[in-house]
Amino acid sequence: MVVNKIKCARAADIVLVLDQSTSIVVGDPNYDNWYVQMLGFAKSVASAFPIGENLTQIGLMKFSGDVEIVFHLNRYNDRETLLNAIDNVDIFGGETNIAAALRTARQDMFAQSNGARPGVPKILILLTDGTANIEPLNTLPEAKLTKAANIKIYAVGITDQVDEDQLKIVASAPDYFFFASNFTQLSSILQYVIENSCREAATLPTTTTTTPTTAATTTPLTTTTAPTTTATLTTTTTPTPIPTTTIPVTTIATTTTPTTVTTATLTTTTTPTPTTTGLRYAAMILI
Repeated sequence: MVVNKIKCARAADIVLVLDQSTSIVVGDPNYDNWYVQMLGFAKSVASAFPIGENLTQIGLMKFSGDVEIVFHLNRYNDRETLLNAIDNVDIFGGETNIAAALRTARQDMFAQSNGARPGVPKILILLTDGTANIEPLNTLPEAKLTKAANIKIYAVGITDQVDEDQLKIVASAPDYFFFASNFTQLSSILQYVIENSCREAATLPTTTTTTPTTAATTTPLTTTTAPTTTATLTTTTTPTPIPTTTIPVTTIATTTTPTTVTTATLTTTTTPTPTTTGLRYAAMILI
């Protein structure tokens, strides 16, 4: 089983293109070449990258005489479900049509409608154990068109049945071609495939998490002013009546000589001192 401890903390759109021709499982009754080695390699690549909608996306297709898309780039956004999906991929056998695989990857798998993202590096990793025997003359032209679409191609040849010279031309550069003498040797080249594809991937954007500042809601301070009550204190002074005093005058009568006596009555009137009436005091009571 292929084991990977290499991690690449970068982002890319990666399409895995697996040869499912009959030759892979010839002489392999348990199909370990497929379920353990080929799928193990695919899972190791997927495990090396951070999986997510804004991180690395993985798509998977397989080919023989025809091409079968297993899932597109935007199908799985977490590693666990992605690895489970790879585990369940079966092999159906057939011939080898590398040209159709490259064409489908370019036109379908890397289409924006199927999850490919503008500006994100596009990487195709192709594994095959043989030489193209369907559309052989279209293999190199399709590879050229794929590279012209800014898709980096890594080609992995397994066993001596592959055409190494052809795969080196299919790859984006000769050092993007890797060779394993048998399926169990895939683990020996895994590190180099991941390290090289990691260099093509993009640096993850730095995410700055800003804690939103909650503006304090200022409750208007309402000052209620109690109405001012003005109390008017009215003091009424009732004047004390001053009685008029009449002082009687004693009449003296002389009988010797009749004299006309004028009786005078002296009336003394005491004028009352004016008293201020209606003096008003105003008291302001503030509450």
